[in-house]
Amino acid sequence: MHTEQTTRYSRSLPELRFSLNLLYVGRLLLGMAAQASVHDEHLEEIDERIEEVTDELVATELLHQAAVLAGDVLPNPFDRYDNNPDATGEW
Repeated sequence: MHTEQTTRYSRSLPELRFSLNLLYVGRLLLGMAAQASVHDEHLEEIDERIEEVTDELVATELLHQAAVLAGDVLPNPFDRYDNNPDATGEW
């Protein structure tokens, strides 16, 4: 069984991806309900926030990959059972 290696950045990645998805959904819904110039200001604000979150997500993914390549990974509690066929996995 191969699991993705965990770094100090791993916890932030799902949260950033979820936030970005919510922003995209919000932008879509606001764009569907927009009457010409009424929501243009709000759409611009959402677009700016999408860019900010995207930049933060890309930077965090790069830091995560760099940490994996550098070997700066956190110990996985399940690794101790991977190399032992007699281990039951019970705590």
